[in-house]
Amino acid sequence: SNIKESYLILPLHHLLIHIVLVCGSDRSIQVFDMNKGTVASEVPDAHSRAIHCITQNKGSAFSSQAPDSYNLFLTSAVTDGMKIWDLRTLRCVRRYENHVNRCQPCSSAISPCGRFIATGSEDNCAYVYDIRSSNYLHRLQNHSDTVLNVAFNPATPQIIDTVSSVLDSVNRLMLSYITHSFITGQNASVMKNHVTCDNFTHL
Repeated sequence: SNIKESYLILPLHHLLIHIVLVCGSDRSIQVFDMNKGTVASEVPDAHSRAIHCITQNKGSAFSSQAPDSYNLFLTSAVTDGMKIWDLRTLRCVRRYENHVNRCQPCSSAISPCGRFIATGSEDNCAYVYDIRSSNYLHRLQNHSDTVLNVAFNPATPQIIDTVSSVLDSVNRLMLSYITHSFITGQNASVMKNHVTCDNFTHL
């Protein structure tokens, strides 16, 4: 293998064939077929920089998606935005570049319904995209530092994003409650509660 350093591994156990996605410092994506123990396919130079995040569309027991939606996965790289890929063709379906990601490993998440993407950003905001559009729907503000991690609640229309504050060594948890009308694509309203936690552990 020409992968210099494989540091991101994503097993996709929901598929009938067990595969693992691996991203290396050579900017490639490799698909390993664990049943055969071989590399099934590879995407060289998937990003212009090393990929720091792979996000699987896991869905949720509380929401349903079209079966084809589970073939989608996200990758993120510093200065190169997010890309969504189709596992069947290993082609980039869309890019998302309205957020700021110049040096920190900001993560991303796909909503349980498969219609929205959230990502952290270095402008002290979290961004919510419609998965079908490269333009963001919401820019969740008022964080004290770079938003590094984001996650959707699997049961209710909420986004959790965490800020790692370098200045005061305190992790700040911002819980953004998004109304059900936003998840269904109608008019959105966002309410934000801030909680400061000394020793907060990222999940």
